[in-house]
Amino acid sequence: MKVRWLGNACVEIVAEERVIIDPHPTVDLKGRADKIFITHEHDDHFDKDTFDRISKDAETYAPKHTLNKFDIQGKAVKPGDEFSDIKVLDCDCWKSKESVGFYYKGILHPGDSAEFYVDEQVLLAFSPCFESNYYDYLESVSKTEPGLVVPFHYDHIEKKDEAEGLVDLLKKEGFSCKLLSPGDELIL
Repeated sequence: MKVRWLGNACVEIVAEERVIIDPHPTVDLKGRADKIFITHEHDDHFDKDTFDRISKDAETYAPKHTLNKFDIQGKAVKPGDEFSDIKVLDCDCWKSKESVGFYYKGILHPGDSAEFYVDEQVLLAFSPCFESNYYDYLESVSKTEPGLVVPFHYDHIEKKDEAEGLVDLLKKEGFSCKLLSPGDELIL
């Protein structure tokens, strides 16, 4: 399975199908998706042009408020929903009317949330890295015990120190972490 961080909170997962989560990349995203997951209605998690380019014949999953705000078709999801290889998680994103996280094939994507958990084996957990929430992220990572943590949802040039600070904290606590630049990929 190939996983790429594409900037902002945008993640690409390629296994038997191509999944894009929070389609608002900062690097070029070409080709079609099979599934698109959107965590919440904030504009830095959704770009209409990108969505239109990648969504032909794709299944889209998002909270109802998000589908309505962006006027897109898809399956409305809420925390606790499960289908195929997808678990929809309760993740509270700052100033969001309705938000979720997604667990897909061992990968946890919590949107903007500092509090995330899934009762499954987590191979890779993406984590926002706002400095004011470091200890909330540490608590969530401690409960989840992922194989690897990758900070995301930061400006990789001007705010890289926030990601580095989270990595330092998590490594001191014994967790495996890796910094990526937008477009970098991992093979799981």
